[in-house]
Amino acid sequence: MKSIASCLALVAVFAMSSASAAVDVSELNRELTGAKASWVARESAISRMSIDELKRITGLQQEGLYEDVDFGSPLETEFQGTLPAKWDWRDQDGANWVSPILDQGNCGSCVAFAAVATMETQMKIASGLANLPVRLSPQALHTCGGGSCAIGWWPGFAARYLQKTGVPDDACMPYESGVTGKNGSCSAICADAPKRRVRIAGFSRPTVLFGNVSKVKRALLKGPVMTAMLIFEDFAAYGGGVYRHRKGGLVSAHAVSVVGYDDAERAFIVRNSWGDKWGENGFFRIAYDDISGAGRMTWAFQMPSPQGVVALEAPPDDMYVTGSMPIEVRSTYTASAGRRMTIYDSKSNPLWGMICGTTCDDRLDVSRWTDGRYEIDIVALDASGRELGRSQRQSFYVVNRKPVLALGFAAVKGTDLSKPLSGRVEFDLTTKSSSVPMTSVEFHARRVGGDDLVRTANVVLSKMTLGWKTTAIPNGTYEIWFVGRMTTSSFDERIETVRRTVTVRN
Repeated sequence: MKSIASCLALVAVFAMSSASAAVDVSELNRELTGAKASWVARESAISRMSIDELKRITGLQQEGLYEDVDFGSPLETEFQGTLPAKWDWRDQDGANWVSPILDQGNCGSCVAFAAVATMETQMKIASGLANLPVRLSPQALHTCGGGSCAIGWWPGFAARYLQKTGVPDDACMPYESGVTGKNGSCSAICADAPKRRVRIAGFSRPTVLFGNVSKVKRALLKGPVMTAMLIFEDFAAYGGGVYRHRKGGLVSAHAVSVVGYDDAERAFIVRNSWGDKWGENGFFRIAYDDISGAGRMTWAFQMPSPQGVVALEAPPDDMYVTGSMPIEVRSTYTASAGRRMTIYDSKSNPLWGMICGTTCDDRLDVSRWTDGRYEIDIVALDASGRELGRSQRQSFYVVNRKPVLALGFAAVKGTDLSKPLSGRVEFDLTTKSSSVPMTSVEFHARRVGGDDLVRTANVVLSKMTLGWKTTAIPNGTYEIWFVGRMTTSSFDERIETVRRTVTVRN
């Protein structure tokens, strides 16, 4: 994994290779028209910016998006099931739940704007009021949380700050960094900020460096999600349609808020923070599989109800357990006198339940359970046994028996591994386990006489894809293979594919 510093250096290399500091919209539109592209370019204040200015209005410290290997699931498998074909929080149940578009201005504060935008809509959804008057302070989140106009911030840090400390209303600390270009001081926050702060109850990661459209779509049914993406030069000139990178070098990384999706267009619907004169009134649509990586890393927020919150802090989502499992619950309901725990099967049918008082066991014995995927939620109860609130449902895997694993890979049709490879090479992976999905799959590429490159996917499906950017490595002869793992607290089973020798020549 590259460090943040090396990633920033990589951005600089791409920027210096650009022939022009600004986007030529007319030339770009001619190329888009000739290629029958799904989007058009348009002049705007953003399209007229130089490369350095574009870097300034992105500002996301995101090492993972610059990886030379990307894992994902085949798109053709993503549209099965009962998910709606389209979902848009700007028009849901006849109402617009999305906050107005804002402009981050001359500061790399995109993370704060994306986080606040996501949180505001989630507050409206939690209240059941689309017209709830809520305007939170991106300035307070950016300045007090640790953001930087010059080098940006990291979405995970923003999410943790929103959970631990929270953010006050915009009037408590109005946004100024977009004009001054400076971070400002947290001492400028209003004196009664502690009383005005709003916190999230928790957050989850629907996707973590893995292209899985279905998981993002399922998360969007509950509300917008924050995501990270790469910004290329042509994106600055986006004027409408479904964006797919066409021309220009890499500029930087950016944080935005996904508010919906459309399977007919195979695209996410996204809220940006560059003002309403850019794009489609401040929004844009982007292809599920675009190289920009929107949706590969996402953060979903859980909002407390006005009365309180029940948070299931352990087990974490998708935990693999053997023998026993930790149970950690946090409830802010003052009248809470007990809790009810329910276990569900993989089809959401209740399997088992238990009610306990204020003192409950902190571990659950699963040693006699059948291996498989389960779900769990917790309900806080008052002294009369009435329900006060319910946690989000989380999944976990029980693995009591050592599984039998199988793993194979092949280059996509049309790629001959016996000939020199160049550009981006794709592989199809097939995985099989006798009990539950593997915990991880590793891609290994070892240069003859050199180091071993290892990249890991922590989401494993029966069919997967992998893209290898051979342009990111030196030319030469490599040995490539995959390793599958099933890891729990009790064992670490692994399987390795055959190794292939390939030549990289760019």
